[in-house]
Amino acid sequence: MSGNRPTAREGLDAGSRLAWSLPVLLSLALFAKIVSAPPTQSRPVPASSPEARERFGHQVRPILESRCFGCHADLAEGELRLDSRAAILAGGKSGPAAVPGAAASSLLLQVIGYQHEIKMPPDRALPPDDVAQIARWIDEGMVWPEAEGPLLQPYVISEEHRLHWAFQPLAAAPAPRTVGRYPEANAIDRFLLARLEAEGLRPAPLAGKRALIRRVTYDLTGLPPTAGEVEAFAATDSPQAYAELVDRLLASPAYGERWGRHWLDVVRYADTAGDAGDFPVPEAYRYRNYVIDAFQHDKPYDQFVREQIAGDLLAARDDQERWERTVATGYLAIARRVGVQPLDLRHITLEDAIDNLGKTFLGLTVQCARCHDHKFDPIPTSDYYALYGILDSSVFPHPGAEHAPYRRGFVYRVGRNRARKAMASYEKEIALWDAKERKKFSEYMAFEFQLITEPGRTREAVWAELQAIRAQRAAVARTEPPLETAYAVQEGDSRDAAIHLAGDPGARGPLVRRGFLQILGGAQVPSYYRGSGRRLLADWIADPGNPLTARVMANRIWHHHFGAGLVRTTSDFGTRGELPTHPALLDYLARRFIESGWSVKTLHRLILHSRAYRQASADLAENHERDPENRLLWRSHLRRLDAEQVRDSILAFSGELDRARGERHPFPHRRTYFYRQHEPFADFFPSRRRSVYLMQPRIQKHPYLDLFDGPDGNLPFSERKATTTTLQALFLMNSRFMHEQASATAERWSAATPGLSAFFEKASRTIFGRPPRSGELERASAYLRRAAGDEGDKRAGILRAMLASNEFLYVE
Repeated sequence: MSGNRPTAREGLDAGSRLAWSLPVLLSLALFAKIVSAPPTQSRPVPASSPEARERFGHQVRPILESRCFGCHADLAEGELRLDSRAAILAGGKSGPAAVPGAAASSLLLQVIGYQHEIKMPPDRALPPDDVAQIARWIDEGMVWPEAEGPLLQPYVISEEHRLHWAFQPLAAAPAPRTVGRYPEANAIDRFLLARLEAEGLRPAPLAGKRALIRRVTYDLTGLPPTAGEVEAFAATDSPQAYAELVDRLLASPAYGERWGRHWLDVVRYADTAGDAGDFPVPEAYRYRNYVIDAFQHDKPYDQFVREQIAGDLLAARDDQERWERTVATGYLAIARRVGVQPLDLRHITLEDAIDNLGKTFLGLTVQCARCHDHKFDPIPTSDYYALYGILDSSVFPHPGAEHAPYRRGFVYRVGRNRARKAMASYEKEIALWDAKERKKFSEYMAFEFQLITEPGRTREAVWAELQAIRAQRAAVARTEPPLETAYAVQEGDSRDAAIHLAGDPGARGPLVRRGFLQILGGAQVPSYYRGSGRRLLADWIADPGNPLTARVMANRIWHHHFGAGLVRTTSDFGTRGELPTHPALLDYLARRFIESGWSVKTLHRLILHSRAYRQASADLAENHERDPENRLLWRSHLRRLDAEQVRDSILAFSGELDRARGERHPFPHRRTYFYRQHEPFADFFPSRRRSVYLMQPRIQKHPYLDLFDGPDGNLPFSERKATTTTLQALFLMNSRFMHEQASATAERWSAATPGLSAFFEKASRTIFGRPPRSGELERASAYLRRAAGDEGDKRAGILRAMLASNEFLYVE
């Protein structure tokens, strides 16, 4: 912003006053004086037919909201309000604005019909059809289904709602004092131990070194520690060994890949759009890699939030930073598209974006207010559409769909104008082929409506000709200039949104000023603000005074380290979510998070160095009886490896894991997409890279990731569910992947350890993180004597059994 315009923060405090020019204000005042029809008594609302009510809701109400409420609702310019029947009958200073049953003599109609010296709206006349609708409505008695109530009903937040724990400011209570039995305890432990002592419970002992290094390595990198790393850590007596281990893991590139995957789960990342044809989005990977880099380089979380919501609107030091922040808005762009014609269902994409924004950053089910005021949380429908208007004022890219296969709205790094010049000759050439294709496609479609009698001109023949044109066109399409593009959002025309009655975009209710949740301040986008309001939205969410943002993220980090959050419903901090088991500890973590400069890695260190994180998973009978779910964290949770950890570990054991960074998937050229609901995009690209880089479709399930409860791409996964199914066991023992990897691993390890004893010890130390136990080698030898096949096949069979065991699949 420039000149003397207030800053964004000042704008939030300024409220939502509309800034009008002096001529408009003068004309409004004059209008109030001119309204001089004789006063009438307020008449009762006439009994209305369903047709009249529907006409009001679909035709009259939207006109009043979009063209009149800006000056004549809450603001009441000229003392005239038009947001209720009673207000219209009362009129301004000089009398009623309309007389039911007498449109011709109503000053309201004269003014909007530009038949008076005062002409409203002042910017441009209403279309004749709109004037006719208002006239008909007045002549029919001014039906008002709300029975005299104003359209913009104020929402009252109860004191009970205000006192809900999640809406309270972060508490600043210090960690409690505890007895000195646990010298290794830190501030986190003092909160936990105080609760355990109050409940008469005792904590489990510390985990052994082998279990601990396996736990923390999988937690931070998603990969197993090597046998050498385990042995070195188990043998050292250095008091700094654990701290050095944590620092090494946090610095590893594998850390960003692992923790980036957690975030991608929550924001329902996918490489396809989700429409009926599931059109690919080749540029989506840029956002994926942005997320990985953000965690790897410990980007401050508040900045991470701002960039994803409004990165294109933030100042940048150079072109690289500007482009990075533009790519970050891929968070919004990846909202789902549905149906055959998603361009006609834009509201669903916006609804999906609001749903995810509420859950991801605020831990609130904002989407429940789409059709009506939230039944449980203090979120009125007006708040939902205040957010809706912000996103509706932004341009979301179109990745293509069955009836609109050519995408639009993607962002060029060089800018729109330079891109247009660079693409001019290419677009001209491709347009010629588009014309040929349209003509041939029209001929093909003619078979649906008329008989083609020309000999040899069958539907199949024309289809073959169309395919031949498309093949020739594809060769031209692939000559497109290599301009860097991003799947990102841009600023659009700023506009407030009307409430969708019962969630139906075709039934418009009152217009709502863009803004934020009332329970968290309720500030609005100022009338003078130029832009969608995304920048203000980002600042509002990332403000350290927002009591939810730091709490929600601190709880997510805790969840991934302990297997359950202090609030177990990690994306629902509302009244229907679970209460925090340790509210003071959660606030302590959130405060430390903010004070550290929103550093995720600093919060990792604080949690990982706690005694609670390092304790064993062993059961204690007396504790189990009183707290069977381990909600008070008297021991470590036993957790199954997730889909990515299993696959990446197996590839690491075989030596086939490609540790290179994932880039663009090998999709066909974007100008050759002709997918449809009966023939959607359906491909999976083989890869040996880490699982975070696997192509994630939406319409089809990924055959491996879905089997082991992996990400979906359609819905946010704030918590992964660990199921145990027969298909999983069959995959681990019989799948082609497991046979190939077990054979490759057996060959690799046999070359270095030819004897069975050395081979089995290598397998045990690598897969389980421990030396063989008594009797295990003997059982392996017995298996080799009984089993058929050569030595390599038999050793591969041993490895498959080990990889299918609970000891490998679960982390203590």
